[in-house]
Amino acid sequence: MPTMTAALPTPNSSRRTLLLLATIFFLPFFISSGLFWLDWRPGKFANHGDLLQPPRPLPETGLLHGDGRPLPSTELRGKWLLLMPVQDVCNASCQTRLQQMLQVHVALNKEQSRLQRVLFVGGAADTANLVQVQQRFPDLVIASVPSGTAVDAWERALDGRGHPIYIVDPLGNVMMRYAEPNDLRGVLKDLERLLKYSWIR
Repeated sequence: MPTMTAALPTPNSSRRTLLLLATIFFLPFFISSGLFWLDWRPGKFANHGDLLQPPRPLPETGLLHGDGRPLPSTELRGKWLLLMPVQDVCNASCQTRLQQMLQVHVALNKEQSRLQRVLFVGGAADTANLVQVQQRFPDLVIASVPSGTAVDAWERALDGRGHPIYIVDPLGNVMMRYAEPNDLRGVLKDLERLLKYSWIR
């Protein structure tokens, strides 16, 4: 009765197996090294706004509520801020943007309590206008800097024209800017990511 013997691997097949394993092991290293030395970067970053480097700390003094009462800077700490600066008056286009900011806030769902919307008014604010804006958006914080050296400090931190939008972290650092977005879907996506991964609660 014939006996059965196991087939032994040939030298060629063993060599091919060894080369395959070596290729699988070293290929990621060669690819990453090549990308590093070629200085390759992704074509698009994850965030939609412009990341400010370094972040700009908000000034500590000089703020008033829209109705003229002092606004302690501590009231703007501890939450993420979605902030829009304007000069003197919040006109119709400004109020349209405030409505969009409200929609972003509502879209955060269970994370809404971690965000505060702020309208920053520099220059000679129109009190009647700000009262009307406050009535339309009751949970909006209106902060104004009427005059003095504090205006310059705030304008350096918030250096946009038109209706830019800023994200400020809970420690009071201006860290992201949106020049004048057509819509705020990108702002919402960035906020969702920041709130998800932030260690500050």
